[in-house]
Amino acid sequence: MASKKGNKYVIDEANNIAKIELNRKGKENLWTIIDLEDLEKVINFPYTKYTKYNHTNDEYYVVASVYHPELQQSRPIFLHQFLMNANGKDVDHKNNNTLDNRKFNMRVVEESNNSKNRKGRNKNNKSGYRNVSLINGKWVVQLQIDGKNKRLGKFDDVHEAGKFAEEMRQKYYGEFCGKG
Repeated sequence: MASKKGNKYVIDEANNIAKIELNRKGKENLWTIIDLEDLEKVINFPYTKYTKYNHTNDEYYVVASVYHPELQQSRPIFLHQFLMNANGKDVDHKNNNTLDNRKFNMRVVEESNNSKNRKGRNKNNKSGYRNVSLINGKWVVQLQIDGKNKRLGKFDDVHEAGKFAEEMRQKYYGEFCGKG
């Protein structure tokens, strides 16, 4: 195991990846995966990487704080944006694992497509199916289409609504339909 700038890393040549340890105060450390070809770029980045928890999607992201003297403050830079040269644009993790920062798993996207590719339903969901909620005694399927909430169907059976919701995500979201 090697170390540089506060983060230990392990090279896995057989899989052409590097694993970087992310220290968390008082908690179990996490690891991020990058392509081996990006290791030098990441090592030479002069800031220590750490995890940042995102409550919206219940995931951790790899971040570094970069000090901007002209602003007299630090700003975060996300590893996935750094590796994809995204220049502030959104980067989607195709497999929904935000600690898997290999290039084949990431794509630069519009914000609307990034929010479509989710791994599952909201935390407060009671139906058990993404995009299905109980409204006035009916299971209602709703999706965001062109930035607007659209009700696409009402069902008596929650499983039928769940199946329909999956079909509608495939239809409207395509490759960004996500899981569950």
